[in-house]
Amino acid sequence: MKWLNAMIAMAALAMSGAWASPVAMGNLQRPVTGQSAVLSFGGEGGREFMLDGKPFQIRSGEIHPQRVPRQHWRHRIRTAKAMGLNTIAFYVFWNALEQEDGSWDFSGRNDIAAFIDMCAEEGMWVLFRPGPYVCGEWDLGGLPTYLIRDAVTPLRYTGNAQFMEAQTRYLEKIAEIAIPRLSRNGGPILMVQLENEYGSYKSPHDELAYIEWLKTFWEGKGAGPFYLSEGSSNHHLRFVPRGVAVGLDPADNAGQMRNALRIAPGVPVFSSETYPGWLRHWGEGNWTPSRNALNSVRWYMRDGVSFNLFVYHGGTSFGLTAGANSNENGDNFQPDLTSYDYGAPVGENGNLTREYFEYRDIILRAIPGLNAPEPPSTPPTMVIPAFSPEKLYSLNELRAVGETESFDTPPTLESLGQNQGIGIYTAVIPAGPAATLSCRAHDYALVYVGDKFVGTLDRRLGQRSLELPGRDRPAVLKIIVDTFGHVNFCSYTEKDRKGLIGSVTLGGEEVTGWRVQRMPLTTVPHPMIDVSGARADEQGGLYRSLVKLTEEPQDTFLDMSGWNKGYVWVNGHLLGRYWNIGPQLRLYCPAEFLRKGNNAIEVLDLHISDDNGPEISGCTERNMEVTRATRALNNQWD
Repeated sequence: MKWLNAMIAMAALAMSGAWASPVAMGNLQRPVTGQSAVLSFGGEGGREFMLDGKPFQIRSGEIHPQRVPRQHWRHRIRTAKAMGLNTIAFYVFWNALEQEDGSWDFSGRNDIAAFIDMCAEEGMWVLFRPGPYVCGEWDLGGLPTYLIRDAVTPLRYTGNAQFMEAQTRYLEKIAEIAIPRLSRNGGPILMVQLENEYGSYKSPHDELAYIEWLKTFWEGKGAGPFYLSEGSSNHHLRFVPRGVAVGLDPADNAGQMRNALRIAPGVPVFSSETYPGWLRHWGEGNWTPSRNALNSVRWYMRDGVSFNLFVYHGGTSFGLTAGANSNENGDNFQPDLTSYDYGAPVGENGNLTREYFEYRDIILRAIPGLNAPEPPSTPPTMVIPAFSPEKLYSLNELRAVGETESFDTPPTLESLGQNQGIGIYTAVIPAGPAATLSCRAHDYALVYVGDKFVGTLDRRLGQRSLELPGRDRPAVLKIIVDTFGHVNFCSYTEKDRKGLIGSVTLGGEEVTGWRVQRMPLTTVPHPMIDVSGARADEQGGLYRSLVKLTEEPQDTFLDMSGWNKGYVWVNGHLLGRYWNIGPQLRLYCPAEFLRKGNNAIEVLDLHISDDNGPEISGCTERNMEVTRATRALNNQWD
C-alpha cells in the first residue's frame, strides 16, 4: 500500500507541472580546478539537480571541439559564458580518435582532455557525451567503419561480441580522460550521458540490457550521475534505466515534461537538446535560425528548467566527417553539408548572430546578479584575391589502389577496408544494342562505356538506372562512385554501405567479372607513375594553385561557386566537400590551416576538366542567400 500511495503522489506531482524551481537559477557556483563538487538529484520528488546540496539550473551550450579549430576553442567557450550559460555539452566522435591501424589520435582537435580543462579554466561545467554512438550528423554517428565491413552488422547490441569488444576498448580509453575530470574529482564534468537517442533506433534487437551495460561500465569507473537524451513519447523513453535523469530532445512544452516524469519518476527532466536552428543537406535551402527556441528559453528561465542549446555553435565537419540521413530502408538519402553552421547563435567562424544577443538578454534579465562578461569579438577574417588553379592531371590519371581480384558481384568499399572516398569499378560488357544499366550506386556515380561518358546516378534522387549506347564490340564499363558520409540516424546505420551495392544488370542480364580500384581521399591523390597511356578526355581533374599570403593568415571562406562537385585541400588539410547545387557554396578555412608565404590549394573536381579551373577567392563570410525555402525544423520524432 505504501508503494501504491507513493506512486499516486508522484503522478499527482508530475501532473502539477512542478519539475524545477526558479531558485535554482540563483546557484551561481562555478568549477574550481581541484575542488570537488557533487551533482545529485534531490528536492521535492527528486526532480531537481542539486549542486553541493543546493538547487542548480544547468544552462548549457553544445560545442563539438572536433568541429572547431583548436585555436578558437577558448573564444567559443567565452562567448557561451558571456551569454549567461554555465555549462558546455559535447559529443565525442569515436571514429575520429581510433585510427585505421588501431592506434589512437588525441592530438589537435581530438585533444578532448585539453578541451575539458579549458572549460574548467573558463569557469564552465561540462556535460560529457561519449556515445559510443552519438548521431550528431557525423559519419556513421561516430562509430568506426570497420564495424560494418560485414554484410550484416547489428550495432548497439550486447549480442554482437565484436561490437561490444570494440566499444569496451573505446570506453576504456575515454574513461582515462573523463574520470579524473569528474566534478567529484575536482574537474568540471557534472554528468555523463549514457549513449544517445537509443529509443529512436528502431532495430529488431533494441534492448534495455545495452543501456544497462553502459551504466554498469561507468559506475564501475566511479562515474555518476547519468542522463539519457531521448524523445518525449512513451516509445522513446522505454529504455531509460531507473535512477537516470531524462533529457528530452527537445522539451518544448509542459506536456512533454509531465509525460517524462510519469515514465521516469524521481529524477530530473530537462531539455537536453533545444534546437536554435536545424541541420542542412545538399540541395536544400540555406541556414536559418529558429524563433521557437527563443520562446523555449524564456520558459526555462521563468521556471528554472535546465537546458542545452543544440547546437550553440556548430562549426565544421572537416574532411570526410559529415554524415547523412535516410529513412529506415535507405531511401530518401540526404547527405549533410560540410558546414555545420546549423543556424546557431554563434556562426561557423565564431560570428555572433542577432539571436545570440536575444538569448543573452533573456538569460541576463532572469538572473540580475549573474554579472556575465562582455562577449568577445569575432576572430578576424581575410579576403584572398581571386586565383585560378591549373590542371595537373585528369581524374583517370590519378593513382588508385586495388584491382588485385576479380569479383562476380561488386564489393562494397567497407569490405575492402575503405571509408568513403572514391571507388572505380570496371567490367567488360559484350557487344549488343542499347540497353538499360541497373545498379545501386552509393552515393553518386559517373558512368562510362569505353571513352564515352554516358551520365550520372544520384542516390539522393533515387536514380538506379540509365541507358547505355549500343556497342559493335565488347567494351569496358566503368563506374566511378563518389561517396558521402554514412547514415548517422536510425537503424539503417547498420546497413549503409558505399560503392556499388549488390548486383549490376545490363538489359536484365547480370554483369560479372568486376575489378575495383580505390581512392580513399584522406590525402591529396597522386598521379600514376606512368600516365602516358591514360585517356585524357574523361571528366574531372586535379587542380592546384600556390597562393602567397604576405600577412599573417586569418580565417577565410573559399568561394567554390564556379566549380561543380568535389573536394578541396589547403596545405594538405581536407576542408571537405563542395557542390554547386548548394546551399553551401563557400568552405570555411581556418587560419590554422594557412601560413604566411606560399599555400598549396588543391581541388579535385569530378566534372570540370578545363586546363584552367574556375576562379576561387577567399571571402570574409559564408554565403547566406536563400534560393529556396527549407524550414528550420525542430526534431521530428515519429
